[in-house]
This record gives sequence, structure tokens and C-alpha cells, in this order.
Amino acid sequence: MPPVRRPPSRLRRFIAGLAKAAAICSALFALALASGFVAMQLAMDKDRVEVPRVVGLDSVAASELLKEAGLTPRIVAEEFSAKIPKGHVTSQRPSRGTRAKLGSEMRLILSRGSDQLEVPNVAGGTLAQAQRILAETGLNLGRITRIHSDAHAREAIIAQEPSARAPAIRGATVNLLQSLGPWEEMMTMPDLRGREMVTALNLLRELQVEARVSFEASPSRQGVVVAQDPPPGGKVKVGAQVQITVGE
Repeated sequence: MPPVRRPPSRLRRFIAGLAKAAAICSALFALALASGFVAMQLAMDKDRVEVPRVVGLDSVAASELLKEAGLTPRIVAEEFSAKIPKGHVTSQRPSRGTRAKLGSEMRLILSRGSDQLEVPNVAGGTLAQAQRILAETGLNLGRITRIHSDAHAREAIIAQEPSARAPAIRGATVNLLQSLGPWEEMMTMPDLRGREMVTALNLLRELQVEARVSFEASPSRQGVVVAQDPPPGGKVKVGAQVQITVGE
């Protein structure tokens, strides 16, 4: 087997030098890329700031803190919160620690307070008053039931459900019981004309109305009812007075 011939030593040194030069060029290129990236990041960061935390602060303090940081606050919505007081920030976008461009908008959501409340007392007032009080409290008017009551004036609110001071969630409904006033029983007047006076008086007594009797000349119809007020078929309250006219 013939012996392996190696390149002359001068050629070997030349090849090694080329490899070394290539490695150095690659390293310099990588360094240049890294330096350019760092320079670009530094240039970009000159116009950026770190977003501070404003959750939990009231709207005025949060706005001032963001303005001092070079950002523009904007309140975009409100929401109920059981933990954060009314008028304080419940959430922010972008979040704390984010690097944001100077002057960029910070979107804030404020708390409307808790949605838990106490039912107000509307009994004794009118329906219009109850509607106004419930609306101001954040509750809705529910079913209205009406009944006659001797103890409550007409249109007055007798009772409510849920009762006063009971806990409720904002937006819940409150049902009301409203008075129609005292019960006034009505009866229909019968036709008394042509009846004997005694018969007519007995009938009115049975109907629980009071009779007032007057007389007019009527020789052909003596002792008989010739007119009545209210007329037949008319409505009259129990206990009221009716007028009958009897011939004489």
C-alpha cells in the first residue's frame, strides 16, 4: 500500500489561517448583530416607561400617577365590586410592569361599589313614591296586588316583599300590596213603583237602605209608590238614603 502524502507544511498553515479568519469573521458578525439588536432595544426604550400599578386607587389619584409616568389615563367602564370601594380602580390595561410608549392610553375600569343593598321601607306611601324610592335605591318594581282595606286609605301601600331592611341584590324586584280603600257594598234598586207604601218600606229595609218618603196628590193611586230616586236598576250604597214618592 503506497504511503499517504500530506500537504506541504506551508499549505497546511495557509488552510489553518483561513479557518481561523472565517471563525473570527463569524464571531465579529454575531457580535455586530447582537450589538445592533441591543442598540435598537435601547433606542426603542428611550420612548417607553414602565406602567405603574393603579388598581385600588381612587380615580383622581390613579390619573395623576399615570400622568406623572407619561401615560394617558382613560376611564372606559364601571363594574360592581364587593372588595373595591366605589370610584376606585378595579382593573387596568396594560397591566403593571408592562413597558408602554410615552403618551399611550391606559384603560381603567372603576368600581360602582357593592351590588348588595338594603331594601327601603315604602309602606304607607303612594305607588308613585314607592316607584321613585325603589328606582333611586337600584331596585325594580315587581307585582302589585290590590285589596280593600278599612285601615288604609285608597292607593296607600299596605305591605311589601321583601320587607324593609332585608338584604337584596341590586336590580332585584319588590312586590307591593296596595289598598283599594274601604269596601263599599253596592246594591241595585228594585222597581218600587206601583207597590203599596208599606211593602216598599219593608223591601228597602231588607236591602239595608234608608227610605225618605214624600207625598204628592194622586187620587187614583193613593198609598202607592208613584216615583223613586234612584230609579229602578240604579246603584246605591248599602246604608244610603233613597227617595220614594207616594200618592195621596
